[in-house]
Amino acid sequence: MGKSVRFLLQFTWVNLGAIFGFAAIIIAGCYATGIPHDLDTSNLFETYYSMFPTMILLCLFLYAFSLCTNNLNLGLSMGARRRDFFWAIQGNMAFYAVICWGLQLFMSAFPALANWEVRERWELLNLFGGRVWVFPLVCMVLMVLGCLSGLVMVKSKIAGTILVTVSIFVMIFATAFMMLSADTGVMSYLVETEWGWLWTTLPRIMIAVLAAGAVGGEFLIWKVVQRYVVR
Repeated sequence: MGKSVRFLLQFTWVNLGAIFGFAAIIIAGCYATGIPHDLDTSNLFETYYSMFPTMILLCLFLYAFSLCTNNLNLGLSMGARRRDFFWAIQGNMAFYAVICWGLQLFMSAFPALANWEVRERWELLNLFGGRVWVFPLVCMVLMVLGCLSGLVMVKSKIAGTILVTVSIFVMIFATAFMMLSADTGVMSYLVETEWGWLWTTLPRIMIAVLAAGAVGGEFLIWKVVQRYVVR
C-alpha cells in the first residue's frame, strides 16, 4: 500500500499547492485593494474570501473525481493491487480533509488576528455554527461524491456528466443561499416563522445525512474498485 500512497502524493502536493496559492492571492488582493481597513470597498477579493470554504469543497470534489478516474486507472495499470489502492485513496482523502480543515480555520481566524474591519458576509467563514469538526466531514463527503462521480463517468459518460453537473449546481446554489442569508439575515426570519423548528433542527439532520452518505459512498467505492477493469 505504501507504493500506492506515494504514487497519489505526487498529485496531492500539486493540488494542495493550487489551493494554498489561491488563498495567498486572495489575501494579497484584499490588502492591495484596501479591503482590510475600508468598509466602503467591495470587490471580487472580498467575495472570494467569504466563499473560500465552499471553494475548497468544490476543489476537493474535482480532485476526488480525478482520483477515481485518471489516478485510479494509471495506478492499477502500473500494478497496484485494488485493495491497497482503495485504502490509499482513503488515506489521501483524509489527508486532503485535514490540511484543508487547517487552512479553513486559518482563513477564518486571519481577519480578526490581523485586525481587519468586520464584514457580515464573512460569517460564511465560520460555517456550521462553530462545530469545526463538521467541515472535515463535509470535505470527506464531497470527495466521496466526487470519487463516485468519476467511477460513474467511467461506466457511462452521460450518467457521469449528469451527476457532476447536478452536484456542481447544488454546491453553487448552496453557496448563493449562504451568501444571501449572510447579506440579508433571511435565516433569522425563517427561524421566527411557524416552521422555525425545522430550520433549527436542519443542521443536525444534515450532519446525520452527511455521515450516512459518507459510509454508504465508501461502501460503493469499495465494491466498484474491487471490480474495476483497467481501460
